[in-house]
Amino acid sequence: MMKYIAVFTVVLVLLAAALGVYAYVNIRLEVAEISLEAYPATQQAEDFASWQSAVDNGAVCGTAYTQSIPGTAADYSYFVYTLRLRNKGLIDAEMVEVQTVPVNGDVLSYSTTNTEGINANTVIPSGSERDVWTVLITSKQNQDNHIVTRSFYITYYIWGIPVTVTAVYN
Repeated sequence: MMKYIAVFTVVLVLLAAALGVYAYVNIRLEVAEISLEAYPATQQAEDFASWQSAVDNGAVCGTAYTQSIPGTAADYSYFVYTLRLRNKGLIDAEMVEVQTVPVNGDVLSYSTTNTEGINANTVIPSGSERDVWTVLITSKQNQDNHIVTRSFYITYYIWGIPVTVTAVYN
């Protein structure tokens, strides 16, 4: 009888270890797809003016890459990157944020979970996928050549531990 209990205990410990290894291996979010929508800032002239004012006043809810945004909306473009993130792990990924690595001509970026809200708490439940957006305001010259290679840092938390994944567009 003791032999069966010992075998059962060993099998139970091996299953628990396998579950722990699976959870650890799948702790990283997977970037399933990145798409880009580019349009001139003149299409969002009021929004651009408010961002321009926020940068000038040092009150940006996002990341400003310059001290000011000189010129008018006609000199700039919006790049809206949609990243489809997949969580194949057993634990929810919380506080997901996308940060754009700037290139020459970039002036501002911010992360959003919907096209209306900025910096909302984003959770990607285990076993699911979700779209997140990062909006970039850049010089008009980059819209003419929007094939620029872009890098993104995707930061999130698993059980309070920060994890960062890098993704590249193009």
